[in-house]
Amino acid sequence: MTSVKTKWIYLLGFGGLIPFLGLSLSSLMAIELPMIGDPLPALVSYGAVILSFLSGILWGRALHRADTESTQGLIIASNVFALLAWLTLLLNTLFWSLLLQIAGFALVLFFERKLARGTTMTNQSRYYPMRLMLTVGVIVCQILVLGNHII
Repeated sequence: MTSVKTKWIYLLGFGGLIPFLGLSLSSLMAIELPMIGDPLPALVSYGAVILSFLSGILWGRALHRADTESTQGLIIASNVFALLAWLTLLLNTLFWSLLLQIAGFALVLFFERKLARGTTMTNQSRYYPMRLMLTVGVIVCQILVLGNHII
């Protein structure tokens, strides 16, 4: 990847972590947000959007590789993760929504690493470490909020 593309990927990737950090911190500090109010529904909604986005990346990888190998696993996984993200919006419980999103983020990372081998993005030396850091950041935010609301 060119350095300009790498900079944009890092900027947008870590920029996407800011809402998780801000909404989680607001929730932990019991701060109502202007025009939003309770940060918890916003956190779940944003998590669902990002999980859907990541499932789209798996779909794109499957399409990119469809001419040279079987990509049924990636296509099925992509759809399962998109439906899981949607389900977290339908559930009327913070506990299960966050728990399912945590599992979804961890599993998408697993699928990216295991099923999407051999692509430029996976082999690019900086992509996976960045994805790992972002996923850990998201999961830590969600676990802290989850733990705070269980206790």
